[in-house]
Amino acid sequence: MNVEWQKLFKNKMTYLSLIALQVIALLAIWKGAAYFSEEYDLAARLYHDYPDALALFSSHQYWVGLSDTFFSSFYYFVFPLLVSLPVVDSFYKEKATGYLNFELLRVSRRAYFAKKFLFVFVSSFFIFTIPLVLSMLFANAMSGNWNFESYSTAYSKLINGTAALPDTNIFFSQEKLLFSELLQSSVYLYILVYYFIGGLFAGVYACFGLAVSLFLNNRYLILFIPMSIYLGMWTIFTLLGLLAWDPFNFLDPRQPVSKLSYASMIVMFGLLLAVTITTYFIGVKRQRDVFA
Repeated sequence: MNVEWQKLFKNKMTYLSLIALQVIALLAIWKGAAYFSEEYDLAARLYHDYPDALALFSSHQYWVGLSDTFFSSFYYFVFPLLVSLPVVDSFYKEKATGYLNFELLRVSRRAYFAKKFLFVFVSSFFIFTIPLVLSMLFANAMSGNWNFESYSTAYSKLINGTAALPDTNIFFSQEKLLFSELLQSSVYLYILVYYFIGGLFAGVYACFGLAVSLFLNNRYLILFIPMSIYLGMWTIFTLLGLLAWDPFNFLDPRQPVSKLSYASMIVMFGLLLAVTITTYFIGVKRQRDVFA
């Protein structure tokens, strides 16, 4: 496993992917900061007699995944491609260069493929989450606000129906169907849970690409497999009207569609993981001639 990490850190594509994701995240924060400044100034004039209402306008709402900015949504659109680029073709390259044969002199076939799968999953998880966490810290540094207890308190009152609010329905759009209890406790806990879940799906998408690479001899096609399955699912679920089952929607911390459920997350992750492991297992068996 140490060798895999060394190769990852020496791979230029690793830094290209991280930089691309970080730039997208920072652009989302930059645009969000401008929007928040305008919105808060307006809210301060309109709702100065309603502390709970004013508390519901918080700078954390422009962290990546929570804002309506283009770049925030774009991060969640493009991540399957960028998190996979450094690792999804690793088996293909090792086989093409002959390095695979050297590896199999050191470890068993089972150990090699098990470690390869685990490494791709873990590395993709961190490539997805690191830019998000860094951008969150950057956003807090820009706003100078690190404590969001006032928002959580006001949100809890909103959910319980005890918040003192003006006669408008705009605040009730902030109610979350999933993980609402986390948001009442801490906005950090809420967003980190979403980033964690997103990282799990990033790992599965990358591993699916790795599994399919055992059947392909075209490196460029391999690189786009994770993005293809992501867009394919988006197309299918959109056509079927099952938006709540599309990862593009339920991975979004804004919860942009109705009828979201924990079941959709669990079932889709389990299904993707099962298909990925099955495909990987079949692909490993097809590679037996390599080890003869």
